[in-house]
Amino acid sequence: LKLQFLYFIGTINTKMVDAQDSKKDEEKQEDPKVKVIYLTVFLDFLASGIVLPLLQTHAKGELGADGYNVGMVFTAYSAASIVGSFILGRLSDTLGRRPIILISLLMSSITLYMTAAATTLQGLIQTRALAGFFSETSVCQAYIADRTAPEDRSRYLGHMGAFIGLGFMVGPATGAIIGAFGGLPLAAYFTTVLTALNFVYAYVKLEESLGLKEKEAVDGSGVSWGGYVATITKPSMLLVLASQFAGTFAFMGWNTTFGIWAGERLGYQRKHVGWAFAWLSLALILAMWKARARVKNAPQFLTKAAFAGNIMMFSSLALHRWMYATWTIFIPLFLLGFGYGLSELAYQTITSLSTSKKLQGSMLGSLSSTTALARAVAPLVAGYLFDAQPEDLDYAYTAMAMAPLCAALVAPFTYTAKDPKKEE
Repeated sequence: LKLQFLYFIGTINTKMVDAQDSKKDEEKQEDPKVKVIYLTVFLDFLASGIVLPLLQTHAKGELGADGYNVGMVFTAYSAASIVGSFILGRLSDTLGRRPIILISLLMSSITLYMTAAATTLQGLIQTRALAGFFSETSVCQAYIADRTAPEDRSRYLGHMGAFIGLGFMVGPATGAIIGAFGGLPLAAYFTTVLTALNFVYAYVKLEESLGLKEKEAVDGSGVSWGGYVATITKPSMLLVLASQFAGTFAFMGWNTTFGIWAGERLGYQRKHVGWAFAWLSLALILAMWKARARVKNAPQFLTKAAFAGNIMMFSSLALHRWMYATWTIFIPLFLLGFGYGLSELAYQTITSLSTSKKLQGSMLGSLSSTTALARAVAPLVAGYLFDAQPEDLDYAYTAMAMAPLCAALVAPFTYTAKDPKKEE
């Protein structure tokens, strides 16, 4: 018995040491330049999160915009991102990730200054469109894909998504504090300085990822239109793009109308809606940060993650019909945030793993363009659905729930697991 007990203790100690060694090895393999990307996207989206909540009241109160034009201020950003995400992603495949990221960060600072200086509604809309065109999200995703092994990609993309979510979570609260002292102009000037510092930091710390060493030349050969068309027209890739559109459409349709729904159903004021969004953002961050761990040694988990995420979003939107108290809404909000984060991480990773190294920027840019298209269309459709059945407050959410349900049904066909070592 003593021998058996000692053997049992020894086994436990061995497993603990092996786990610690494995963790240390993993930490040693962490690429410090990827951490630069994490901080870069966090600061950039923190700046956006500070300004965005103040745009609506500024456009309406200071520039005299009606409801339609207030919507155009936000739609202009997404509409321009449809084109910009693809063009920047494509250019990063040929010119390199670093110059495109730096140009995007510089333009982020410039457009924030232009936002503060805009004196007309037309000028503000044009400025937001310019900012949307130079959004660097897809290029940062391609940067991470360049510097990570296929089996680790979801982990790093999940980290990046979590930092983006954290920026949007902290940003609005920061913006509310700054806005109380100087409104949108002060917030925009503050974020102009913040993004300028972000540009300087990236300029000093960020290396090129395509060659993995800054002194190596970026090889743009093999980035042909034929290869891009062959990749994007694969049935599985078309399903990924359609599913990403469906999930984002449902999420953004809810996002732009929840304030109306919660005001009528639950009596929420602006601060209550803000707390609800903070809770949802926390769920999204948890999905991006925690779920990525299971994908490392199980690529087939990607389709299961896409399925589960879309089912969560479907359930959340359908459950709104039975929500009549604040304590009951916490579960649907968590399901919506966690589900969207989980499915988005799955589709980003599937796109990267299904694409050759030469076309990472182009394909991830196409995925971002699809997301931007859904963000542009969703508010218009959601508003129409709310107006179509004014006596049924839940009609719009029930109708939009069909989009993630369809995405869940096709999830098993979006990705076929393969040996990451055979990736091109």
